[in-house]
Amino acid sequence: MTVLYMPLFRRCTNSRTLSQLHAHLFITGLHSHPPATTKLIESYSQMGNLEFSRRVFDTFPRPDSFMWGVLIKCYVWGGFLEEAISLYQEMVNQTQTQTQISNFVFPSVLKACSSCGDLGVGGKVHGRVIKCGFESDAVIETSLLFMYGEMGYLDDACKVFDTMPVRDVVAWSSIVLNYVQNGQAREGLETFSQMISLAVVEPDSVAMLSVAEACAELGSLKLGRSVHGFVVRREIEIHASLNKSLIAMYGKLGDLYSAEKLFGTVSCLMTTASWTQMISCYNQSGCFREAMNVFVEMQEFKMEPNEVTMMGVLCACARLGRVKEGKSVHGFVIRRAMDPELDTMGPVLMEFYVDSGN
Repeated sequence: MTVLYMPLFRRCTNSRTLSQLHAHLFITGLHSHPPATTKLIESYSQMGNLEFSRRVFDTFPRPDSFMWGVLIKCYVWGGFLEEAISLYQEMVNQTQTQTQISNFVFPSVLKACSSCGDLGVGGKVHGRVIKCGFESDAVIETSLLFMYGEMGYLDDACKVFDTMPVRDVVAWSSIVLNYVQNGQAREGLETFSQMISLAVVEPDSVAMLSVAEACAELGSLKLGRSVHGFVVRREIEIHASLNKSLIAMYGKLGDLYSAEKLFGTVSCLMTTASWTQMISCYNQSGCFREAMNVFVEMQEFKMEPNEVTMMGVLCACARLGRVKEGKSVHGFVIRRAMDPELDTMGPVLMEFYVDSGN
């Protein structure tokens, strides 16, 4: 019976319609069914009302492990990471759930641990994963890979990777990313080469993001061009993120021609991130006038800049000694309320005014 109400949740476009559905479920008694309550918890969170999600959860007499997992995931979505970890610990402490934890719970908790840098809790969660018999769960194992890599514990990440019975493209991509993020770009590329030689999985555009970054870190234009050629030969989709990464790679390696060519190839890939990256490429190469010109073009294309864009433009203004244009950028930032507290732009603006003698 509860399943019949699931399509109605998709029709709730705001808190008011969701509250009406909630009231209807309460009147009909379906609010006591775990699937309906779990969906309410998730829906209130998606509407930005995590407080109501918690209220719904707290009124349910005996929440099952899946319901706990959904609430924990909602807290992680909302950025309340320590609260998510506390919820997990509260769930584990309840005797009726100690041996019945759903595998759905663990990826969210591991994400919270990695974002908080809490290896102590993360290690205990890993132990619970083993105790519950989820060592072969691909999603959980990949989450463990990400957690250990994010916190810089590469040896632990490698141990998890080596014991995985099945390694999909996400697992391979994660271990390559771990190497690159922890300053071991060469090992990351070697792992990628191993993935290709084993031919067990086909690399996708996400996998190539870390590979492109590794080439840039190693300062090898030859490798970078080889990787780009690999993407083209394998017909890997170049989405906006990969396009930006390849532009960044060429910019860092000093090949502005290839960066420009990639940037202007497909207009649908010209996102704010790619425009910003192109400005950064010109700045890195000392082509500050070209960086300013890209920003002017960006305005003509009606692309909305962000704080990182404006930092690049300010850098170009400072290097060219264009005080008037720099002040205009400052005014632009204020008018758009892009950084009200000047947490990001403040240091850059101070440096700009100091460099210009103001």
